[in-house]
Amino acid sequence: MINKVLFIIYVIYCFEVGLFLVFFPWMELWDQNALLSYAPYLRDIVQSNYLRGAVTGLGLVNILLGSWEVANFLRSNNKPAVEPSDSIRNI
Repeated sequence: MINKVLFIIYVIYCFEVGLFLVFFPWMELWDQNALLSYAPYLRDIVQSNYLRGAVTGLGLVNILLGSWEVANFLRSNNKPAVEPSDSIRNI
């Protein structure tokens, strides 16, 4: 039971982080970073569409990872159970 709860928490975490990384780089809050006031030489890098795209790509990878985990979980639960007589015959 605890494994299922941890699995659900992990999948929700993957989707949540993924959605955050997909949408946050394109919001105004991304440009209002306090780090940029201390390191103005990073402003061009942080505001670059290439970096924003890379962060969005990481978000998509997180979403795909969560989807893959759900698919594998469902696939493993749908497998028929092996009968003991079958395993004895194979030995």
